[in-house]
Amino acid sequence: MHTISSVLAKALIDPDSISQLGIPESQLAFLNSDSVQSGVPQQIPLTDLNEILSLIQQRLGSEDIGLLAYGKAHPGNLGVLGYAIMSSSTVHNALKCIAEFYPVVGAGYCIYLEDHPSSLRFVGVSADDSWPALPRVFIDAIASITLGLLHWLVPTSCLMPILAEFTYPTPKDRRQLEAMFGRNLAFSSNVNALSFRKCDTELALATSDPSLQKIHNDYLTRKKSELTDDGIIERVKSAVLQHLHQSKPLVIDAISCSMCLSQHQLKRSLEMAGARFQMLVDEARSQYSHHLLTNTALSFKQISYSVGFKSQSAFNKACDRWFGMSPGHYRFSRC
Repeated sequence: MHTISSVLAKALIDPDSISQLGIPESQLAFLNSDSVQSGVPQQIPLTDLNEILSLIQQRLGSEDIGLLAYGKAHPGNLGVLGYAIMSSSTVHNALKCIAEFYPVVGAGYCIYLEDHPSSLRFVGVSADDSWPALPRVFIDAIASITLGLLHWLVPTSCLMPILAEFTYPTPKDRRQLEAMFGRNLAFSSNVNALSFRKCDTELALATSDPSLQKIHNDYLTRKKSELTDDGIIERVKSAVLQHLHQSKPLVIDAISCSMCLSQHQLKRSLEMAGARFQMLVDEARSQYSHHLLTNTALSFKQISYSVGFKSQSAFNKACDRWFGMSPGHYRFSRC
């Protein structure tokens, strides 16, 4: 299930400022809860948040409404995670902290960093490609608040992405997006991502505090473990999806390593959950194949390699097993 913390949701939507739009108070009730359990903010269904965001967009008649979240960017909107980010040494470490501990502010996503020789790519995708596509207003809000947070952390440097990628189609008017993220924009992408120059991500944070960072990271590690102990299946599928996007091996030693677990720990956790590793890899491949076949124009050969098959014939057999038909017939049936 896709969820988001109530604290972050309030940063994306200000109940006071939208009361004049005539949205029923009953639909805003989830924003009025300050419930915090064991130091972790309440999680609310993302569908509830997206419904409100879509209503706001319709009432105001602006496709760019999600970009307003930039003005609410502050570490405090991420709870304990925000304090850990503030105490990080550099922008790179701050983004790494978000990627490592994002489960404390949301579930159903896969967030990771791609470290390239001259750039750093901050990537976010849904952990379940069978889930409906995220609306533009939500994608813009998260990208804007992420960039705004980086600007808050390094106020003396106008940190800008060298590339911003979005999964939604090219909008009619790009001007506001270009003003926020620069002119190098890509649309209808497989992932949502912001790429920065490596040298920019090495900028030091004035709020850095190594001793506090250790305290916050230790606390977040415990909370993340508590939140995900019962969700090992989702964690594995999320890790598999990340490996698919990065063309990394889909073997248990590589997956367990990326999850900071030993092979024994991962196998034992899956046994307790009544699941098998290879079964989860197969499910993740199936979901990602569904996404690529129905939402992209990639060739079948490209898709077969993207989901980890060495040949198109092997992919064709897998599609027949998953969907009961060839990839061509499946794509046509979903048009």
